[in-house]
Amino acid sequence: GLVWLQSPKPQTLMARPPDSKLKESAHFPFTVPIIAQITDYIYLGNLNAAYSGRALCTNGIDNIIDMSSLPRFRHNWSRLRVDTQAFLHGNRHEIRQPCFLVINECIEALMEKGKRVLIHCRDGYSLGPTCVIQYLMVKHSMRLLAAYELVRARYPLKIQECHQDLLVGLEMSLQPGGVNTACLKHSLCRHLWCHVGLVTA
Repeated sequence: GLVWLQSPKPQTLMARPPDSKLKESAHFPFTVPIIAQITDYIYLGNLNAAYSGRALCTNGIDNIIDMSSLPRFRHNWSRLRVDTQAFLHGNRHEIRQPCFLVINECIEALMEKGKRVLIHCRDGYSLGPTCVIQYLMVKHSMRLLAAYELVRARYPLKIQECHQDLLVGLEMSLQPGGVNTACLKHSLCRHLWCHVGLVTA
């Protein structure tokens, strides 16, 4: 589901990671926060960035969309938790469109208020970027490859095959009759191989 968690102390600068060092090593495997600005109000980051008060403050992040499906660690930023497990479709592990529709509405509402939002997932490089790419396709009328290149130019990507399929399906729905699925998937895979290598589920 989608749940807003409002911080009781939004003025506090530093986020609070898990108290247990064991949990920290298990869920925060990155040595440094990785965060990048994609548009004026949309940022992508890894899990470490999402819990780094310094990184969030430096970039003026007001809200977080959390797609990691990890436990609810204590945090001082308002965040929209997206339980991706609730949106799994069959064995292909594709997120159904209603999930993205709600996220897109959330992003639009925050932008209208001039709020910056960080989007992150568990590994930092597939689901979160997929969310941003689909937003650009839906709200900015960008074609898949153009949206992919825009995000890739600013943030490291390793889009899993299941998320590639989701994006290709979205392109087909947005461009009915004008998309050759096989050619589009081949082009996307070629871009992935050229830049970071393809990661399959």
